[in-house]
Amino acid sequence: MSEERELKLNRLPAITWYWLKMNEASLEDFSPVGSAAVQKEIPEGVTEQEEAADLLGTQATGAGKAFGEAVAASGIGTTVYTVPAGKLIPDTLRLKYKFAKDGDTLNRVDLIAEKNSELTVVMDYTSEEGAAGSACVQTKVDLKENAVLKLVQIVRVGDAFTIVNDLGGKVDDSARIELIQLVLDGGNVYQGYQIDLEGFKSSLKNNLAYRVSGSRHLDINNFANHTGRKTESEIIVNGVLRDSASKILRATIDLKKGAKGAVGNEAEDVLLMDEGVHNQTIPLILCTEEDVVGNHGATIGRLDENLMFYMESRGMDKETIYEMMAKARIDATIRLIPDDRTRAEISEYVGGGNEDDEEGETA
Repeated sequence: MSEERELKLNRLPAITWYWLKMNEASLEDFSPVGSAAVQKEIPEGVTEQEEAADLLGTQATGAGKAFGEAVAASGIGTTVYTVPAGKLIPDTLRLKYKFAKDGDTLNRVDLIAEKNSELTVVMDYTSEEGAAGSACVQTKVDLKENAVLKLVQIVRVGDAFTIVNDLGGKVDDSARIELIQLVLDGGNVYQGYQIDLEGFKSSLKNNLAYRVSGSRHLDINNFANHTGRKTESEIIVNGVLRDSASKILRATIDLKKGAKGAVGNEAEDVLLMDEGVHNQTIPLILCTEEDVVGNHGATIGRLDENLMFYMESRGMDKETIYEMMAKARIDATIRLIPDDRTRAEISEYVGGGNEDDEEGETA
């Protein structure tokens, strides 16, 4: 990555009409000079080791082959976290990244969950105040038979920062990855994943929420790759766009030959707060197997007129209604975070209410 060149990333697995210019993204030269500082909390039972090479190097990621080759060519090593077979880790592995001013950094992480193990991981991406640089965090996951990984990724970097959050995963028999992602801040954010559901009854559940404002840009490429029998994927996206922000979502479910009995569902709900936003969505179902189910849908626009009338009739003005509904979309995903401490911190970060009160009302 030392040679200056434009990198292609987040490419659709099956390209669509070229004139729409939605098939892939482009990133100006990114030349990492090292890795960002990471504040770590490693629970007992999880091993950490530094490797010069990526142990899961063959695993494809959402950013794609070209970007992956550039990352590998950087020569930057990988931090590997492993959960031994049969270990259900009760505590959370926390990795908090702090990107420095004017830095171009790359961090590489491998998460390996052995047979019948379970782990919760929180990856929180932040930057120093006023930071203007680029960063990439590439994470690769290998889930063995009957393993469970609950992975939370939170992007909240500065407005002048460009970040690539790249993920790839391989899921074995009856293993499950539960992926919760929040994009709360950032100038240009590129993120995506390729999750290979190879094992019998392996599964992916992804809840993603984003808010994009100002002139910021968000580019997403999510790819659930079904090759195993009776595999399941669910991709649920909720977003808010305001001012002159732009966003593109590529959400692909590929039901390949041999994936008999597989089920894939994807849905996006986007709230457009202002006239100047630019939203693009590609919900894509690919299928070469007959005995499968694939569903997709997108709801894009402003609030329903009947809802607006109902709430205005109870004394709320239009601006207050929109702000409340925008926040509700983010809060719904925050509540899914399995780690109590992280959930409380992010709720406070976005201006959340009192969780105890919410739980009391529910009870």
